[in-house]
Order: sequence, then structure tokens, then C-alpha cells
Amino acid sequence: MTAFSIVARRFFFAPFLLLLVLAPAMARAQDRAQALLQFEGVQARYQAAYAPGAVARDARELLEPADQAIADSALKALDRAAARSFDVAASVAAIQQEVAAAGKGAAAPSPQVVTAVARFAQLRADYAAKDRAAKFEFFNRERAKPVDPARTELLERMAVADMREVDFSSQLLLSSVVKQLARGNAGQFTSLPDRTLDMAVDTLWSRGVTSPRPRNLLTVARELEKQVTQALLAALPDADVAALLAWRNDPHAAAEREALLGAYRAEVKASGAVAIRTMVRGWPRS
Repeated sequence: MTAFSIVARRFFFAPFLLLLVLAPAMARAQDRAQALLQFEGVQARYQAAYAPGAVARDARELLEPADQAIADSALKALDRAAARSFDVAASVAAIQQEVAAAGKGAAAPSPQVVTAVARFAQLRADYAAKDRAAKFEFFNRERAKPVDPARTELLERMAVADMREVDFSSQLLLSSVVKQLARGNAGQFTSLPDRTLDMAVDTLWSRGVTSPRPRNLLTVARELEKQVTQALLAALPDADVAALLAWRNDPHAAAEREALLGAYRAEVKASGAVAIRTMVRGWPRS
């Protein structure tokens, strides 16, 4: 065997061997990330809030009645812009990748956790499919059960209320732009260069929700999210709750939660900024 062939073999096999070593860890991280996104309902949440038609629908709900009456053109512009800006599959994939990176090196979810996550996801889907009366009946029945410390602690480990706050903040910002366009105040946006417009959106995100009425609505939205999730957790078997709580208390869980929230916020914020820019640039100048 020549020296060249020996070197070539080493260069070929070294990456291959490294891949063999890293592949199990990468697979475990992806399994954990996929399970966490399923447990937190990320796919369903993002689909419900940012699929075509959803963004304009939610923005309309935050408008005052007087603004709703004059906002049809602006809401249609938002609907078109959002359809081009929010990509549910791409955003969910990006979020999962960030969560996987945070959980790299952790153990894969146990079969008990996988089963519990699937059962909880089915409970959430069944609840979403109910009509209003059936939801009310389920909620009252499950919330009437005695408070359980394990379920309370599991809810505290979840990111659902924080993700709801991200969604509400996005809806509020988009509805504010719609309101200004509908009122004939488009000039404050259309006159700004793209960079300045993006910086303005970033500043609004950083400032958060500060006005009293929106702040109250946000508080209600967060609390409702927590109460519905608490009712869903109450419907889970005790063994499922125990398995999920142990999983969300392991050494990697906190970092995964932070990665999930950070990535979710980043995806919503970036897509919303593109939607605003698209809507404003396409709005007729007066």
C-alpha cells in the first residue's frame, strides 16, 4: 500500500468514524426536541396563529369596533403580506433545531415519556376540535378536580403561557399597523427606509406591551392559556404526569425551554417584521 493510499484512507475514514460517534447524540437531541415541541403544542399553535388567514383574523379581533368598520383594505393587505412572510413548516423546523442544539448530549425520551407526550397531544387536539359548549363542560369538569402539586409543577415547567404572550404581542403590533393604515396615517411608515422601519419594529418588540388595555388583555390571554393547559393536565393519568415531570426536571430541560422560547419569539418577530414591511411597501402612497 502506497503512502498516498494510507493518507487517503485516513482522511476518508476519520470523518466517517466521527459521524458514527456523533450520530447517536444527534438523534437523541432531535428525538427530545421533537417530543418537547409536541408536548408544548408548537406545531398546532404556530399553525393556528400564522397560517394563511389567521394573522389578519387575529389582528381584526384586537381592533376597536370603529377601526374594524374601516379596516377591510388594510386587513386584506396584511393577509396577503402574512401569507408571504410566515412559513409554518420552516419556522417549526428552525425552532426544533434550536431546541435540539440545547439538548445535545441528553438522554432520549423514555418510552413512558413518548407515550405520555402522545396522549397529551391527543387530548389537546380533541379539546381544540370540540364546540364551545363541549369545551366549557370539559374545562369545568377537569378544573373541579383537587389541585395536584405534581401537575402544578409540570405546568410551571411548560412554556405555553410565554408563547401565548409572544403571539399576543405580534397580533397587537400588526393590528396597530393595520389601524394606522386604515386611519390614513400610512405616511409615518411609508416614508421610512427599510432599515429604519425594521429598527422601529425591533424597538416596539423590545418595549413590550405597556398600554393598560392591551396589558390587561395580555394578562387574561396568559391566564386562560394556563388554565386550559391545567385542565388538560388534569385529564392525564398520574403515571403520565410523573414521567413528564421527571423529564422536564432533568439537567437539560431548562436550557431546552429557553431555546424553545427564544427561537419561537425570533421566528414570530422576524416573520412579522417582513409582513409589516411588505404591507407598508405595497400600500398606496397618498
